[in-house]
Amino acid sequence: MADYVKPVVFKLGNEEYGVDINLVNGIEKYQQIVPVPNSVAFIKGIINLRGEVVPVYDLRKKFNMPAFSGNGEERKLIVVKLPDIMVALEVDAVSEIHDFSVQDIVKMPDIVMNDNTRFMERVANVNGRLIVLMDINYLLSEKEMEDVKKLKEDLE
Repeated sequence: MADYVKPVVFKLGNEEYGVDINLVNGIEKYQQIVPVPNSVAFIKGIINLRGEVVPVYDLRKKFNMPAFSGNGEERKLIVVKLPDIMVALEVDAVSEIHDFSVQDIVKMPDIVMNDNTRFMERVANVNGRLIVLMDINYLLSEKEMEDVKKLKEDLE
């Protein structure tokens, strides 16, 4: 294991999260999202990313947060590589790409862990600032992953 962690740090509301830069395919400007009626629960819709149809994952909905209500100038789409598929994570803002030392990272307390939070395995504590580090390989449940793959196949 490396002696550092380098996540792309982003915001949802006042909370900060990080996703491993090695799994990030790109950070894109927010763009028109085409809704897909009767789609997977956390999929907001799809975008056309350089000719490829990419599902947009609504993290606010997944985290039971209210819908975004700001002006949207800082909103971004973080395109991540999941096994067999790319997904764009809709975020309020991307704040930085950060180098964390392993001394700054602790395991998420067991009391908050369950099947719905298993992707939130670690927390970076930097000068009292807590950043939840997400393992996006566990963000979608197996059923959600199958549904997203099927949605993408149906749209191609």
